[in-house]
Amino acid sequence: MNKIFKGLLFCGLITACVPQRKLDELQVKYNDCQTSQKNCADQLHLTKNDLETCNDDRGKLKTRMLSLQADSLECYTALNRTQKLYEQSETTSQKIIDNNRYENEKLAKELNAKNEALKNKESELNEKEASLMLAQNKNRDLASSLTQTENDLKSREQRVKELEAILKAKDSAVNALKLSIQKALGSFQNQGLTVEIRNGKVYVSMEEKLLFKSGSIIVDPKGESAILELAKALNQNGDVSILVEGHTDNVPMKSPTIKDNLDLSVLRATSIARILTTQGAVDPTRIMSAGRGEHFPVDTANTPEARAKNRRTEIILTPKLDELFSILGN
Repeated sequence: MNKIFKGLLFCGLITACVPQRKLDELQVKYNDCQTSQKNCADQLHLTKNDLETCNDDRGKLKTRMLSLQADSLECYTALNRTQKLYEQSETTSQKIIDNNRYENEKLAKELNAKNEALKNKESELNEKEASLMLAQNKNRDLASSLTQTENDLKSREQRVKELEAILKAKDSAVNALKLSIQKALGSFQNQGLTVEIRNGKVYVSMEEKLLFKSGSIIVDPKGESAILELAKALNQNGDVSILVEGHTDNVPMKSPTIKDNLDLSVLRATSIARILTTQGAVDPTRIMSAGRGEHFPVDTANTPEARAKNRRTEIILTPKLDELFSILGN
């Protein structure tokens, strides 16, 4: 700025001889220069102040920058350390997660197994409860049935006692009937007639020689006498059923009027039944006649003696069991 002023002054001295107008113009320029110089000086001062401020700020910023760099380095170091810790933590966490997943799966399987076992136990318990209820019902029914059975047993015991009493009475009646028949036919018992008890019945067995000639169906007078004596005893025992059975030997029948042994046995039984009802006055409703032929022998030997035994007529006397059947039917 001084150099400019000095130059202008030198020019003014040189041009001292210039007109006033020029001088005034130079003066104005000089004044402007002075003002500009002052302004520049002020501006320079402000700029210096700003520069100092900037330098101070630059120092502060540099200090701040160094501090920030140190902080950044520390943060970077901490970040690296944190990153490593994070990675380690993540690895550990993953291991824990995997282990927890395995444990959870294991626990889930155990839980499912326990739930299944619990369901089975519950089902088993329900079945047992149902069985228990069924058993209780059965016990209740059994108790009721037992009570009923006890009552039935008592009733049956009473019926058995009654039955035993009746059977005893029947046995007594059968024995009495046998004695009565034996007494009535006593004179014929050594002449081919026997009286015995079999299966609760009285069997009056008459051999052929007492009743018939060989191959005949007509009763001999001696046999007729025996039958009429039997009729008297039967009329004194009106509660006795009478079955007349004819039997033959196994020798084939040879007769133009009789077909075979079965026919002969039936005709002989009918002849005896007719004498009992007509001459002996026995109630016909009590008598039934049947022929057995040679099919029920008393002696299976193939001898004359055995065949003679088989040629017989059996009059089977059975006490009526109406009272007994009445008890059995109740």
